Amino acid sequence: MKPEDVETMRPRAGWMGLNDKKLRELGIDFFGQELEWMPQVRHTYGGIVADLDGSTAIKGLYAAGLARNPDPGVYMGGWATCITATTGYSTGEAAAQFVQGHDAVAFDEAYAASRLEAFTGYLGKDGIAPKDVISDMREVMSAPDIALMKTGKGLSRGLDRVEEIRAEVLPHLGARDPHELAKLFEATSTVLLTELCLNAALMRKESRAGHYREDYPERDNEHWLKWIEQKQVDGKREVHTVPVPLNDYPIKAYRYYMDNFSWPTPPKAV
Repeated sequence: MKPEDVETMRPRAGWMGLNDKKLRELGIDFFGQELEWMPQVRHTYGGIVADLDGSTAIKGLYAAGLARNPDPGVYMGGWATCITATTGYSTGEAAAQFVQGHDAVAFDEAYAASRLEAFTGYLGKDGIAPKDVISDMREVMSAPDIALMKTGKGLSRGLDRVEEIRAEVLPHLGARDPHELAKLFEATSTVLLTELCLNAALMRKESRAGHYREDYPERDNEHWLKWIEQKQVDGKREVHTVPVPLNDYPIKAYRYYMDNFSWPTPPKAV
């Protein structure tokens, strides 16, 4: 890189600027020396299960962008833009090819009107504000035994609170205008996503990457080198696991993210 390009790329503010400054004080300069690089298998946090082309279990339904992986990408600036651009391109192409092989379908205006009425029925209705539901979900997920040192007791308590909000709060939501109506559906979706996350965290009885269970502090590849998938069948939630097919990957994992850190050891019961 040219010297002027290095100065353009060098981080100057925030935690990245602090890291760059500290590393250079130790004699490590990412722009001025040779560094060993290794490929990394990207991890995912939630999202819709889909193939590489974006196709899902529902024929004709494709998923891309943050619907596939809501990981904020702390260590890669602009991760949301990268994943949206790449998955959006491949998924859009696959969806277009799917449409080419099918005849046009008549638009059912009566069905569309009935669905629209179901959504707009909240407009002008006095009720609980959507922001209060978001605040409740934030309170659930920020508890120390859920957000940091997860425990089965804490996760179960969180699920009980989510169920309480679904039963006692969601039926009484209201929206004064279209803007608040959009927020209303964001709030109901947040309740669903919170439940899915808590369900998966409670089921995973091990510690892995950013998922630390105080009651199961060790990584357990023998039993938990798996993805957890959830789906709805006949109105009921089903949870199952899918083994990660590492043997099929051309690049084999030999080091794990959590190996970079020292994990706390819970005190032994007396």
